[in-house]
Amino acid sequence: MDQDSVLHKGGCRCRKLRWRVRAPRSVEAWKCNCSDCSMRGNVHFTVAPENFELLGNSEEFLTTHTFGTGTAKHVFCKVCGITSFYVPRGTPNGVAVTFRSEDLIQYQGMDHDMIVHSGGCHCRKVRWRVRAPNSVVAWNCNCSDCSMRANVHFIAPSKMFELQADSEEFLTTYTFGTHTAKHTFCKVCGITSFYIPRSNPDGIAIAFRCVDPGTLSHVEIKQYDGRNWESSYGQTEIASCSKPTKGTIMIDTQVQF
Repeated sequence: MDQDSVLHKGGCRCRKLRWRVRAPRSVEAWKCNCSDCSMRGNVHFTVAPENFELLGNSEEFLTTHTFGTGTAKHVFCKVCGITSFYVPRGTPNGVAVTFRSEDLIQYQGMDHDMIVHSGGCHCRKVRWRVRAPNSVVAWNCNCSDCSMRANVHFIAPSKMFELQADSEEFLTTYTFGTHTAKHTFCKVCGITSFYIPRSNPDGIAIAFRCVDPGTLSHVEIKQYDGRNWESSYGQTEIASCSKPTKGTIMIDTQVQF
């Protein structure tokens, strides 16, 4: 394990099974087409057993499937069925970690300082979580809508955002102009804590003032000339804010929290 190794945390969908693994930030993952891995969509990287640790009472939620030679131990969670790690036939003295598991995907501007921020509206009927750096670039837009809302926001890929509990039922949406932007706000208190921006329809714009205190360490504010939208779009790097880093595998699934 080289000097670039860090501690990753992950687990299954229901979070009954949690682990941590020491591995490099950049890993080589293997996509296997055997009958089992094909069904599981399994893409994994392998580490030595001493670099892998099950956390808490995860052991009691594990069950194992074997077939063929019986060498591979296909471990999965009894509750949600997710295989987040297993013992591979090719490396029976190692641990295969499924890289789709939590905390192992990185996006543009989201380095090892990426954390989970919580936030929502004033009345707390709308609550959400977003995975983003503790230092963000926020955009102050002067379009007719954002000016009225005093909207200053940072942008994250939509897969990094999760609405919580029954928040959906308290949301309503306003559109205008091209109708690309979806200005969501709370039906009860009227606060826009997040929305889908015209500049990044594949992302989520988070009103930085609506993030709960304690996780944002720095906010750099840049100006976006929404009154001259097209020219400002071409002159800024805002479109890249919701895109994965070049060379990063983009997965069509929601990042788990």
